[in-house]
Amino acid sequence: MKKFVLAALVGGLSPCLYHAQSSVTLYGDIGGGVRWVNNQKGGSAFGFNNNILAVNRFGLYGREDLGNGLTAIFKLESGFNSGTGALKNAGVLFSQAAFVGLTGNFGRLTFGRQVSASEYFATLVDPTGGQAQSLAIEPNALYFFNYFTNDTRFNNTISYIGHAGGFRFGGSYSPGGTAGNLRSGTNVSATAMYQWGPALGGFGYQKTWNAAATQWARTFHAGGSLQLGPARLYMSYADFSVSAATQGAPTRRDRIPSIGVLVVPTPALQFTAAAYFDNARHLANAKAGNGHKVTTYAMAEYYLSKRTELYAEVDYNGFSGAYRTDALNIGGLGMRSGANSTTGVAVGLMTRF
Repeated sequence: MKKFVLAALVGGLSPCLYHAQSSVTLYGDIGGGVRWVNNQKGGSAFGFNNNILAVNRFGLYGREDLGNGLTAIFKLESGFNSGTGALKNAGVLFSQAAFVGLTGNFGRLTFGRQVSASEYFATLVDPTGGQAQSLAIEPNALYFFNYFTNDTRFNNTISYIGHAGGFRFGGSYSPGGTAGNLRSGTNVSATAMYQWGPALGGFGYQKTWNAAATQWARTFHAGGSLQLGPARLYMSYADFSVSAATQGAPTRRDRIPSIGVLVVPTPALQFTAAAYFDNARHLANAKAGNGHKVTTYAMAEYYLSKRTELYAEVDYNGFSGAYRTDALNIGGLGMRSGANSTTGVAVGLMTRF
């Protein structure tokens, strides 16, 4: 990454600022290729692949040393479609991050658009680091993000992450800002984890209310990872619930165990695979809405340099029961209603700066 050091000559502006040092880093990822997928509306499809492995993004990360161990930081990060140049989220320039904060011995305190505390933990126990850009290989998007807006980030968020030795903990709150209703559009989240040598374990919790404060979505999540030689193993379990919008309808509940592995046999080669098993009851808060979903994927990445790689990926999503007509998955995967499964294959190129 290219670092631009902005050593400000501020001695003449204020006598209390002449020790300050600041820097801004420009960074980003961009990739693309081709993808084939079956059981779509109208049949199989072959088209451009907008970098399924990670978000296409560019960003600015800034920091200023304020002295006495205190540092001011900011992050602005925009996601985009490499095939069209369009923003990832229509009308949102900095879809991935837009926050300012302070770091020091006390931890990190940030304000703005960002991930929740529970979501932060979820990315640490996911083989792709939460960067995958399709529901086909990132089913967690429905459980750890904003269920009611389908957004991977939370707006207007106050977040704190602290540490004590190998112990990390944190919480976040996203107020809705609606007069007379303290629940409307809010999110509250917490996490705690412990790093012990090659092992990481912890848990996360979050609860989100819809804009009308008539429904909530809640996730309990526990998981961990373990480094064994060139391989890192992942395991997690999520318990996800959505309350009913109408009186008398049942609460939706999903139980989702998952496993994964990331293997780096050589500096130029990396393999990743994972499987997620979703046992759902009362999908769409319907009494007869029980179903099962399984998501599996495997990918291989070959690095032409430290920044540029070729990749190949294959994924499979299988459905039974009410999951065959679940609107969220049908829309997210572009499937035809009633299909038992969908399989996708992608190849492409990605570079970083």
